[in-house]
Amino acid sequence: VVLDSAERKAIILEGARRLCREAQVTLNEDEGLLEEVAGLTEWPVPLLGSIDAQFMDVPPEVLIVSMKMHLRFLTTAKADGSLASRFVVVANNVARDGGKTIVAGNERVLRGRLADAKFFWDQDRKQTLESRLPALKQIVFHAKLGTQAERVERIVKLAGDLAKAVPGVDASQAEQAARLCKADLVSGMVGEFPELQGVMGRYYALGEKLPAAVSDAIGDHYAPAGPNDRCPSAPVSVVVALADKLDTLTS
Repeated sequence: VVLDSAERKAIILEGARRLCREAQVTLNEDEGLLEEVAGLTEWPVPLLGSIDAQFMDVPPEVLIVSMKMHLRFLTTAKADGSLASRFVVVANNVARDGGKTIVAGNERVLRGRLADAKFFWDQDRKQTLESRLPALKQIVFHAKLGTQAERVERIVKLAGDLAKAVPGVDASQAEQAARLCKADLVSGMVGEFPELQGVMGRYYALGEKLPAAVSDAIGDHYAPAGPNDRCPSAPVSVVVALADKLDTLTS
């Protein structure tokens, strides 16, 4: 047992960096995840695994959520900054076979999660965001505030009003983005990975060839999620993000 948590963190970080150098990828360093993994292990042994090529066309955010949030894997990047097909898993002991069985087991678990994600990704794109709107009538936002569909109507109205006050905004795009911003809540992917609400809406909107400003506003409208998060800066994104937050605040 390595008693000192700082020492465990250092072992994980140094080992992960070395493995990534050898594989010619870069470790995506994540202080929070590193802290968590150091707390879950007593004798940390970093090992390098691979993501099946068939899953690499799924949006990187989906792969990252599956690996980081659900399986506590450290992710890696290629030279251009895009997600690489390697991950670091931290075992809790030194295996006799050098970790081959542990890596194979973790790759198998990841394959199962990503097979679900790929299924939802393929299925969700068969339906437009617009066609999902009626399903929002079945989701209660708050007992005294009605359904998500009623909430969307309020956000659309607010976005139309706010568009008059923000320079460079196409009011019709702002209202379109506001109307579709919650549609991904009833998609299979967000049902499985709630952390991806907004993110998936943007991907589905881009897939439907909606204007880039509309797609980005759908993806940005939850931001900022806290004091350290970025704020939307594109005019349409600003309007929809403000409308969403003002509705919550006043409600």
